[in-house]
Amino acid sequence: MTNSVSRDLPEGDSKKTTCRFEPEYISRAAMFPHFQTPTIELWPFIQFYIQVERSRWDPLVILPIPARASPMIEFVFGDRFKFCYWGSQNEETVSAASLVGILTRPHVTLLHQGTFQSFIVMFQAHGLTDLFGVPASEVANHTYDADAVLGKPIRELEERLGNCETFQQRGSVANQFFAERLKHAQAVDRIAFAANRILNSSGKLPSADLARQAGVGVRQFQREFYARFGVSPKLFSRIVRFQNALDTKARSSTKSWTDVAHELGYYDQMHMVHEFREFTGESPTEILCQMELLYRAQIDAVRAGQAAEHPNMVRRFLL
Repeated sequence: MTNSVSRDLPEGDSKKTTCRFEPEYISRAAMFPHFQTPTIELWPFIQFYIQVERSRWDPLVILPIPARASPMIEFVFGDRFKFCYWGSQNEETVSAASLVGILTRPHVTLLHQGTFQSFIVMFQAHGLTDLFGVPASEVANHTYDADAVLGKPIRELEERLGNCETFQQRGSVANQFFAERLKHAQAVDRIAFAANRILNSSGKLPSADLARQAGVGVRQFQREFYARFGVSPKLFSRIVRFQNALDTKARSSTKSWTDVAHELGYYDQMHMVHEFREFTGESPTEILCQMELLYRAQIDAVRAGQAAEHPNMVRRFLL
């Protein structure tokens, strides 16, 4: 794959370096994204669609992107905003369509400024591979120009989305497009099934149990998982646990961080804090503030016990 904005992040490098833009500036402006879950037939492959809209009159919003156990495609209509890779001070311009793989470390800091609409397809861990045949291991910890990697189909989808006037129309177009891809989708194999098991267990299942369910030895399972996703099952499970810890805290106004740490199986709260810093570069409280800003309306509905009444409630809050 060729791409001018690809950046590799080594698994072992957890040292925090700071972009010259400070993440706390995100609190200076509210974001009001739109959400939509896909049709039921697409749930095994796609988590949700999200659209963020910005105007040139809005103040700069700075959004750090942490580790994430899911790939995504982002389409930008309007001004191309800037970003800088984690640990770099160099600004780069986002592509019209970007493909981002599974992330094992803080990846980029987005600099949302200008007039644009950002429409994002958030896949399940194996959804991108199943629908497009792109090996997840080849895009892990990278950002690519989606047109260069996925070719004509993604350019056609980009054009169709660009012709839409509303987010709801874009959601419908995306559903139609991916429903067509389903006709040629890869079957869910034992490694994809294991990834689903990790997600459904909040990252609590050990590799030995997953290997036994897959019908192979532990080392073979670990090799196959890494070859499929570009990340070990242990690290993937830790990222899933971190995501679920953040989601659990966001959904409750009464649980303490200590409660969350105990519920998700961390040794203690400091163990959880250490992993949050490894995967986000921030403390749990700091990253929760960013989560609450992005999902404000949905989090309020969940905490008020009104989740069932909220349209298109996402199943997991995810940065």
